[in-house]
Amino acid sequence: MKLEGVYTYLCESCLTLFGVVSRFSVMEDRIDTLTCPKCSKKVAVCMGEGHINYTNHERREESITNETDEISQLPELLTVEHLAAYLNVSERTADEYMGNPDFPLIRLKRSKRVFRDDFLAWLQSKKE
Repeated sequence: MKLEGVYTYLCESCLTLFGVVSRFSVMEDRIDTLTCPKCSKKVAVCMGEGHINYTNHERREESITNETDEISQLPELLTVEHLAAYLNVSERTADEYMGNPDFPLIRLKRSKRVFRDDFLAWLQSKKE
């Protein structure tokens, strides 16, 4: 979570209220007078410093984890990418798993696929 300061300004000429976000608790970021964005007159800080809290949310690629509720979200035919995301391994490792003789692989020309239920049964057999 990130915390930043907000300085509020009110232009008495055109009654424009605006704020400026700055680094929290850094007094060097405070500017006592600014130019109004609407009428270009000088305005002073009117309400001192407030603060805002926000959380950075990074863009996350959709990935499939091995949680039970997400198993139903897997497609009927799984690719190397699906297996890698589900098992939390690299695509190269998932491709190696698909090369095992006991893996229920389906070849469609040069594409490797596996039915979701067959893959889960194979995975369960590895647990025993």
